[in-house]
Amino acid sequence: MLPCNLPAGVHRLEAERAGADPVLYTLEIPADLAAPVPLVLALHFAFPGPKPDPHTGARLLDSFRPGLAALRGLVLAPDSLGGRWTDPQNEFMAFYLTRCVMQCYPIDPKRILITGFSRGGEGAWHIGSRHQDLFTGAIPVAAPVAGGDKWRIPVYAIHAERDEIVPYRAAQEHCENLRAGGATIEFKSVPDLTHYQTAAYAPYLAEGVDWILNRWTK
Repeated sequence: MLPCNLPAGVHRLEAERAGADPVLYTLEIPADLAAPVPLVLALHFAFPGPKPDPHTGARLLDSFRPGLAALRGLVLAPDSLGGRWTDPQNEFMAFYLTRCVMQCYPIDPKRILITGFSRGGEGAWHIGSRHQDLFTGAIPVAAPVAGGDKWRIPVYAIHAERDEIVPYRAAQEHCENLRAGGATIEFKSVPDLTHYQTAAYAPYLAEGVDWILNRWTK
C-alpha cells in the first residue's frame, strides 16, 4: 500500500513486493486537495540495459510538468520493472499503483489520464486501450502504436513529422483508422521537433491537455 498522508511536492518512493525488488515510483502531489483532483499516470521512455536507472519516471515528469500544469492534478510516474510497458508485469504494476493512489488521495474518477513518451507512449496506447474502465483520456507522445482498436475514451496523439525513431506515417495512419472506426481522437502533427527532444514536446502536451479537459466537460 502507498503512503496516504504525503504533503504537497515531489516524492521519490518505492513499493515493496514479496520476494522481489521494490517498484520505484514518483508522486507529485498538488497543494490543493480540498476537492477531488485529476490523476495522471505518466510512463517513461526506453532505457539502455535491462532496467531503467532509479526514478527514471521522475525524469519524464520533469520534462512533462509544464505540459500537465493546467490539470492541477496528482501525477504518478512509475519506473518499469524492465522491458517494455506492454509487458504483463509492467501493465499490472502501472494499473495497481494507479488504483492505490486512488484509494489514498481524493481523485476524481472521471478525470484519469494516461500519457507517456516514446516507449512510454506505446504503453499509453496499450494500457489505455485495455483499461478504459479506469482511464478517461490518453495522450501518447512520439509513440509506437499498440493496443486495441476500440476506443471509448478520448485520445490526443502527438507525433513529430521529423521523428527519426518512430515512423510518423504509421502513427498518423493508426489515428486515421481509429477515427474511421468511431473513436474520438485528435492527431497533432509537430513540424519542428525530432524524437529525442522530450522536454520540447511540453507545449504540445499542454494543447493536448486542454483538448482532453474540453472533452471531460462535455
